[in-house]
Amino acid sequence: SRELLHIVHRDVSPPNIMLSKNGEVKVVDFGLAKANSQLEDTDQGVVKGKFSYLAPETANGEEIDERADVFALGIILWEMLTERRLFLADTPLDTVKLVRAARIPSIIAINPNVDPALDSIVRKALARDRHDRYPSAADLGDALVGYLFDKEMKATAKDVSLAVAEIKA
Repeated sequence: SRELLHIVHRDVSPPNIMLSKNGEVKVVDFGLAKANSQLEDTDQGVVKGKFSYLAPETANGEEIDERADVFALGIILWEMLTERRLFLADTPLDTVKLVRAARIPSIIAINPNVDPALDSIVRKALARDRHDRYPSAADLGDALVGYLFDKEMKATAKDVSLAVAEIKA
């Protein structure tokens, strides 16, 4: 039997998400990633990753798990839907303070075209308390696929491939 490693990437951010010409979405740069078995060896209080994409528990120097990556994905989704940065200040310290507070402006107030059901999914990913978030990125992905199914929308590898080809043109 195979045992899951429960890898925590710890640096999920836009530069580390790549779209291939074949329509694959890939998370790259596992330089900061650790398996759960290694997490206790992480230096307490050391902030790793790009400041704007940290989870509150990471910014507080607490022990982290897969839900920190879910929070980072929630930030990316929020930013894609609003075309704004969520946590960005003039200095890294001020950015970390914003992350710690984890105040999330309404997506719908910024972009009224966003469906409340999609807003709800992103809000759950961005819950300040990690126990209120999706337990894993796979669970967040399932929620997004369920949303697309409910709305009779599709996003296949072919659709992503065509979008990548259009950008390259």
